[in-house]
Amino acid sequence: DIEEMERMLNEYLEFARYQKNEETETANLNEVIKKIVEKYENKEVNVNLEENLTINMRLNSFKRCLMNLIDNGLSYGKKVEILAKKTLHNIIIFVDDDGPGIPDNAIPHLFDRFYRVDGSRSGRGKGSGLGLAIVKWIVQQHNGEVAVESKVGEGTVFSVFIPSKLTLSSEVTLKETLTQTLNIFRSGRGESNKG
Repeated sequence: DIEEMERMLNEYLEFARYQKNEETETANLNEVIKKIVEKYENKEVNVNLEENLTINMRLNSFKRCLMNLIDNGLSYGKKVEILAKKTLHNIIIFVDDDGPGIPDNAIPHLFDRFYRVDGSRSGRGKGSGLGLAIVKWIVQQHNGEVAVESKVGEGTVFSVFIPSKLTLSSEVTLKETLTQTLNIFRSGRGESNKG
């Protein structure tokens, strides 16, 4: 639905305006994840966390990142497992779903704006195709990386790697990225820039 997609884009822009000025803070990742999971009390979202995982982050941005991954998993499966652990240089968060999996040829495009997988994973929900693009942007702003492993019929695992010693990236802002996306979207509808 075109109007629904534009509404979602505008909501993300509001989020972008807020996060641009968001300060970093040291947070207990375990507590952050547990509070997020509480919002899914009627869903099967399980956690397996190492103790005392602390990280410097833009808290609300990082929450959005994790919620997008959980929402994505629940859109295509019935259960999501979250595992977090610390290695020598990174904190790694795994988000594992029991959905139908993703074809190999689709994986390189998963984080592209507006991309939706043809077939079983695109047949449910009303995603805008922006959720995973936002995930990638937020992770990159934390100088991290996000990866995905999937096999058709066996589910999907997203892995987020965040450096233990964090220096935030100062690259292009989310607001700029989403404004460009909204303009591209509107131009496809033959509309002029609404600002």
